[in-house]
Amino acid sequence: MLPEYFEFSLPTKAIYGIGILKNIDNAVGRFGKRRAMLVTDKVLADTGPVGKVREGFAGTLIDIVSTFDDVPPNSTIASVEKCAARGKRAKCDLIIAVGGGSVIDTAKVANLLMVKGGKVADHMGAYLLDPDEKLLPMIIVPTTAGTGSEVTKVAVIADPDNDVKLPFSEEQFLPELAVLDPEVTVSMPGKLTAATGMDALTHAIEAYVDKEWSPASDAMALHAIRLISGNILQACAKPKDLQARGGMLVGSFLAGVAFSHSMVGMTHGISHALGGVYHIPHGIANALVLPEVMEYNLDACTDRFADIAAAFGITFPQVVSQSQSLLKTAKMKMPGGLNAFADIFRPWTDTPSQKAKNLAAKAIGGFGFIDQWFKRGSARAAVEKVRLLNRQLATLTGMPLNLKDAGIKDNLARLEKVATTAMEDGSMLYNPVEPDRDAVIAIIKRLYNARVSPLPVAAEDLRLQAAAGGKKELKNVFTDSGMLYEVLVAFYEQLKVHPEIGPSLARTNLCVQFVYKNPAGTITVDASGDDLRIITGEFDGKPEVTMTMNADFAHRFWLGKANLVTALTRRQVTARGNVPKTLKLLPILNPAFALYPKFLEEKGLSHLIIN
Repeated sequence: MLPEYFEFSLPTKAIYGIGILKNIDNAVGRFGKRRAMLVTDKVLADTGPVGKVREGFAGTLIDIVSTFDDVPPNSTIASVEKCAARGKRAKCDLIIAVGGGSVIDTAKVANLLMVKGGKVADHMGAYLLDPDEKLLPMIIVPTTAGTGSEVTKVAVIADPDNDVKLPFSEEQFLPELAVLDPEVTVSMPGKLTAATGMDALTHAIEAYVDKEWSPASDAMALHAIRLISGNILQACAKPKDLQARGGMLVGSFLAGVAFSHSMVGMTHGISHALGGVYHIPHGIANALVLPEVMEYNLDACTDRFADIAAAFGITFPQVVSQSQSLLKTAKMKMPGGLNAFADIFRPWTDTPSQKAKNLAAKAIGGFGFIDQWFKRGSARAAVEKVRLLNRQLATLTGMPLNLKDAGIKDNLARLEKVATTAMEDGSMLYNPVEPDRDAVIAIIKRLYNARVSPLPVAAEDLRLQAAAGGKKELKNVFTDSGMLYEVLVAFYEQLKVHPEIGPSLARTNLCVQFVYKNPAGTITVDASGDDLRIITGEFDGKPEVTMTMNADFAHRFWLGKANLVTALTRRQVTARGNVPKTLKLLPILNPAFALYPKFLEEKGLSHLIIN
């Protein structure tokens, strides 16, 4: 079933890659010459991420002329107004935000003040700008995998004088470019990795069950759940695992896209209130509140929570899904009803996967279920999975498991204030079940008095870490044009006489010209005539395709370390002519990747081989 109406747009261009900041020039070329203000916080200003950004932008037309690094962990009205004033004094016409949600939200609202003027309070609200009004272009480099703010049109700024968080929402807050580089998240502490990761998971889950769901947001939310739940423990246990960091960063991005279209719900309403009144970090608040609100919404969204369970990897033996008749005709009732059903599957979420499947198989073998019982049990397993993740993250990072340990020291003396603030939060409007004030109070009391112990992480929940060392990167492989011709022409001549590659190339009847830069050179492989020719320099014919690239890229390509299709997308290689026809050469050239290292060894150039 489809919703009666939905919208979807994604004006933000996102680029992802490990170390992509080192090659940012192609992505930012469209901005032209700009004076940029870099917005960040003091911790990041003194560590690696900001340095990587400065190095990456050094070779572009964007000049970072001003830096504002006074963003607090929860950005305030004062910090936003200082940031805007700094940017206006420096006559900046572009903003680069490097940091987590607080930094990005500061940049968004400061951008608004730089263009429109006034104070922060003048602009609080939703969609106050006319559709044709423009803000300064923004480039966002997220250093945490949690808020998804790099692809959302919302911002939240703290008003400490009134213990509330002020919401802002404008289409123009959507940045022009989001740069997702896992390398800048490696320095993130374990507790912050856990908190921001659970924040992103909350975005994805609430986006999937909220009233404004849509097919587009559903798809992104479910994949975000898979990525986050599958990588969060690894990212905390093995912080230098760039694949895990990348999974978290992309999961956060997808969750951000999802909730920017379908919004969030009661979890965020309560968390915003806890942050405003008690200054509980947003990610920690979301992590604690999420399973309680999932339980609150369970009856209204059983099918959707069952989908979430599947995205978590909570899949029961395949025989069940293939035996609908058994499920529908089974007459045996379970002692204890649905609560017993949940009790049976709770150990499934607390044990390593193989043992869990055996437990589930035995349970199913002993009982018959109707479909709705099965779905409800699966949905409850999703709630238990979130609780399990919290307990495992507590072991890995020291993340608190109740509100007292999270920072509430007054025995909930301001509980009524929290409840009132939560009930007035806009997120409550999108919750699938009408929020109830008494339920909010009950959830907060339960979380304050909770006595939950951390849970050790089983080896099965982690995976072997990829090599922590960075890739060997060679630059300026060919010292001059003479060396380039000496190496590549000789190698192409070897391919020409190879008994498998040569005849296959000749049969293509293609004429492909390679134009190299740094150092300059031109080599044409011409199979359009009777003989296969390798031509150096000028060519008197007309190539069917001309491919232009850095000589270093050609070297990496022949070593099998560079993907041509990806390089075309990233504009590291430009191609003019019949490109699809040329790409059919790739299967023919597969054996060449093994030949090139041997060729280099024979020429005494073993030091140029990248293992």
